[in-house]
Amino acid sequence: MTSSLEHETAHEVTPQKLLFWSVAILIAFGWIFWDFIQRQFWFAIQQQADWGHTLVIPCIAGYFVWLSRGKILSEPFKRSWTGLFFLFLGLGWYTLCALGPTVMHHHNLMGLGVASTTFGICLFLFGWRPMLYLWFPLLYLFVFGQTISDRFMEIVTFKLQDIASVGSYYGLSFLGLDVTRAGNTIDIFYNNETYPLNIAEACSGMRMLMAFLALGVAMAFTGLKYHWQQITLVVLALPTAVFVNILRVMTLGLLSIADSGFAAGDFHTFVGTVWLIPAFLIYLGIVWILKNLVIEDDDEDEDEEEPLISTIRFSSSATVGFVIAVLLLSSSAVGLQVGVNALNVYLKKAPVLPREDFAVLPHSIGDWKRIGEDLRFDAAGVEALGTELYLSRGYINRKLVHQPMQLHIAYYTGQVDAVPHIPDRCMVAGGYVPLTAEPITMPMLIDTSTWSEGALTDLNGRPYRIVEQMNSQYGESEIIRLPIGDFELRITEFSHPNLGDEHVFAGYFFIANGNTTAYPERIRLLAFDRSAKYAYYCKIQFTMQGNRQFDIEQFNAIASDFTESLLPEIMKCLPDWAEVTKSVHDTDSIDN
Repeated sequence: MTSSLEHETAHEVTPQKLLFWSVAILIAFGWIFWDFIQRQFWFAIQQQADWGHTLVIPCIAGYFVWLSRGKILSEPFKRSWTGLFFLFLGLGWYTLCALGPTVMHHHNLMGLGVASTTFGICLFLFGWRPMLYLWFPLLYLFVFGQTISDRFMEIVTFKLQDIASVGSYYGLSFLGLDVTRAGNTIDIFYNNETYPLNIAEACSGMRMLMAFLALGVAMAFTGLKYHWQQITLVVLALPTAVFVNILRVMTLGLLSIADSGFAAGDFHTFVGTVWLIPAFLIYLGIVWILKNLVIEDDDEDEDEEEPLISTIRFSSSATVGFVIAVLLLSSSAVGLQVGVNALNVYLKKAPVLPREDFAVLPHSIGDWKRIGEDLRFDAAGVEALGTELYLSRGYINRKLVHQPMQLHIAYYTGQVDAVPHIPDRCMVAGGYVPLTAEPITMPMLIDTSTWSEGALTDLNGRPYRIVEQMNSQYGESEIIRLPIGDFELRITEFSHPNLGDEHVFAGYFFIANGNTTAYPERIRLLAFDRSAKYAYYCKIQFTMQGNRQFDIEQFNAIASDFTESLLPEIMKCLPDWAEVTKSVHDTDSIDN
């Protein structure tokens, strides 16, 4: 009797009406969250090896919903007004991340707002009963459907690099090869030749781990019956991915003996892709074992499936719920756009390229002379560095020191977040041992007596410093604008097993959106300020080898002398930030 009454009072929704409102909600949803969705899409396209799987996660989540469609549709949907709380919470949080402090404009923080809004819409339209079956697909979509920031990933990545290097070292040694390991670099000795293998971030196994976790959760949900089986399969995703990654690194090491090109470039990526096939088969084997650990009686009754109901029914007018959801999303999108315009916020950073290639830096700068050829990285090295705009060149000033100074410049632009590659981490991965717990930051000894204040200022009213130099090409003087801020050098002293008593000193500072800083964590506040349309930062790093009598103070003095001569030449290559911001301001004034 109760069932008949429910069917009588239930409001069925025609396919045409359902399609119309679904499209309306998707348009409104895409309108408010377009910045997040677009950024996530480009992460997946541009970094396919790491995050390409996020493109198929929505399809897998949809398949989970399809499997439970009978239970979901067994009763009419009863709207829950509690969903509006999560809807408002998600929209408010997303707006706060977009318009609030720069530190909150983070992809994953904004993703929390998207997740809360999606959950709120589903709860509001469908009610609590269907959420018994929808919560898992939604959680799967939120966890595995977005890129995880490098700031979070690097914590695990470096540990996985260590595991891969140790595992491959023992694996290659077990095969009878003469192998040594220093940090994340392995040297294979074969036929009186050395074949180095650097286990970079791309070899950490993180990309394989994330894909395996997503795969493991999906297979556990669809293929295993008991919770202990599902949990075991998900937990085993970590050791499986690590084990297969070690085998992949060993394969690259063996192939590098035949041809060093096999361990780099596209073939490096191809080997990683090929190893996904046996990795998947291993995982299927684990599923088979877990299934056969439980022997069930043949006469055991299977869970009765509820009858499949193909019609979507609501206990009250569905139109009211859809209209409210669309209006809330649309009004929030309009409000966000108004806030963006009023506060002059740029949710997406536009790239600004250097004015000149760094290769045009003079071979002779003051008393500093170039030695050797510029170092060029292979494809794997460029992938690890994260940019193709770099320079790695040696200079020497025999009046100051007999050791060469290695200059490394790396330029990044158009990003919304970044984790700079710094020697504190990268050189440790190469087997260097830091001799201090933390890098030491020292003020650089730069003579600024020839500098003067220019007429242009930054957005905070601080004047740019300028220096006048003779342009040898045109035979006339030119004004060079210098970055704002104090020049400090962040220095680490390293030892290495292969260097004996010799030590290596590495120091760096950054120029970001016309400002200077020595601290990587301050890059975000300088280069990714919400009011800046463009974003760039440039790392300038110095590396020198010295004996035990050579100390950090001496290194800082030499690096400061080099910077004093080098800085104007670098600023000729970098964007003139005063002109960049001035042109943006003029464009905005015309638009208004």
